[in-house]
Amino acid sequence: MSTRTAPRPPAGPVAHLRAVGAIRDRITAGFYAPGARLTLRELTASTGYEPALLRAALDDLAATNAVEGRWWVADPRPELHTQRSVTLLAGMIDQGAWPAGTSLPARPHVVRVLLTEPGRIAAVHAQLAERGVLRLTPSGPPRVLPAPDGSPARRPWPPGERAVLAALPDRTRPGAGHDAATLHLVRFRARRRWKSGVALPGPAMSQQEDLQAETALRLISRAFELTSARSPDFLPSVRSAAARVMACHTLPTTTAALYERLYRFAVLSAALAHLADELTAAATRPGDTAPPAPARLLRTEGPRP
Repeated sequence: MSTRTAPRPPAGPVAHLRAVGAIRDRITAGFYAPGARLTLRELTASTGYEPALLRAALDDLAATNAVEGRWWVADPRPELHTQRSVTLLAGMIDQGAWPAGTSLPARPHVVRVLLTEPGRIAAVHAQLAERGVLRLTPSGPPRVLPAPDGSPARRPWPPGERAVLAALPDRTRPGAGHDAATLHLVRFRARRRWKSGVALPGPAMSQQEDLQAETALRLISRAFELTSARSPDFLPSVRSAAARVMACHTLPTTTAALYERLYRFAVLSAALAHLADELTAAATRPGDTAPPAPARLLRTEGPRP
């Protein structure tokens, strides 16, 4: 004799309205990047409501255009994604990640650096060409143009290291920040979370940002130690990676949208892992040792990668 589970009683209107409000509040707070797909699994874990109740709430939100289609977060201004990529790539160029006269990396590499879609790169390049940052070529990657008169030269790292160091914590805690092994795991998880479009809660995001700032301090200090008092063509890969870190670090974190903070965290995680790799490679090259930098710039109490 088969047994059947008794159906649950339908949720009342109060519970339904609360579920709708919980989802709407998370969207308003910026937990979800525009264009992200809402899933019952994530919402059940984050709101505590049953899937059946959430499904009805999502359908109501879709009927009022608060979400689109089968529960995609509305994206009212898709051009902002392109502008965000333009800002980050321009910052990297201005910091000297790719000096004037050199070509940008191939498009797939730029896509990974900016965490954007391949179809958006052409628009990013076009806007930077209009600003006089890039020169488009009939074939191959764009080339970086010299900076306008009166502007800092687009040259390898430094300049800018003192400004970045000043913006980082004054001192580190023993064991603070991410070690070398953890950096790549953090990068992988941050990219996966950004791809899902679901941000961390504010307190958890702040904790990760603090660890990231201390990691940036340690790695930037090491990069300065290796490249100070050397010619601009010394360790160009280290200088380029450090410039990427500086550009990511200058992205704002004051925005109320958690997904914007998640984007900054994800691109900076990738830049830090890249810099750690370049520093490790530089340390193994014969004859590439540099004199120690001034002690006031080497505030590194935590473990070094």
